[in-house]
Amino acid sequence: MCRVLVVDDSATQMTLMTSILRGREFDVDTASDGAEAIGRVAKRAPDLIVTDMQMPEVNGVELIRRMRSEAPMVPSILVTAFGTEGLAAEALGVGACNYISKDHLGVLLPDTVHRMCQLLQANRESLYLKAALSRRTFEFVLDSSIERLTPCVCLLTRMLAAMNVLHTVDRLRIAEAIHYTLLHCIVHGNCGEPLCEKPYSIADAMELVSARRREAGEASGDRCVTLRVSVKSSEVEFLIGFDGDGPSIRQSPMPGTPQSFADERGRGMLLLTSVMDQLFIDPVTLDLRLTKYLD
Repeated sequence: MCRVLVVDDSATQMTLMTSILRGREFDVDTASDGAEAIGRVAKRAPDLIVTDMQMPEVNGVELIRRMRSEAPMVPSILVTAFGTEGLAAEALGVGACNYISKDHLGVLLPDTVHRMCQLLQANRESLYLKAALSRRTFEFVLDSSIERLTPCVCLLTRMLAAMNVLHTVDRLRIAEAIHYTLLHCIVHGNCGEPLCEKPYSIADAMELVSARRREAGEASGDRCVTLRVSVKSSEVEFLIGFDGDGPSIRQSPMPGTPQSFADERGRGMLLLTSVMDQLFIDPVTLDLRLTKYLD
């Protein structure tokens, strides 16, 4: 069972997050601030940390920064409140895998933690194949089925681990960013769902896509998303495309601005720009080309 350490100085907020996660049968431990969390990690490292931003002594950003040096195999998810946009961007910059607004905890927290635990398992299993897979180019072609996205990014994580490409947490951060982008391409690009501020849970996205398929008929089943990955000696390149003519992530607000935190595309774009070294969106095809440099 995935062990999650929830860190928050608010008893009310901690109770809420703990209740959400235990409702999905995660093994949850708690710490009332960042300093206590560091001590708990030193005694027994969790699989994953979910931390609030604003805390005394050691805040969320500093905790994530400390984890990168003291427990580099433990990924973190940040919980933010309105008005902490700059700190959320900073947390992603120092190594957080994702961030969730307090307004959307019930929607995003269980899905995000569940996916992160699956990615962690995929990464751990593939470490036994470290450097056994030759670097190469491969392509995923997926129909617009939401349930295929997590298996896809888990396989991507396995392959990067087996090629000994990137650090564990960076592989997970990339998987989270790719998952968001593929989800966006299916829901908005292929199904044509209008853009909105509120994020979708995985269950809601699956229901929405099924409804759009029924309305559009069999033709909608031909719309695919593609993920092409090219691993070279100095970089990894990800090319993402979709067949539909719906809205793309291209017109999202500038990442890290207050406007971006009121637009669901802003969260995805911030995930992409925080982990990738280059991002290019073709103005005609709307394909995304993402580049991560290798040390």
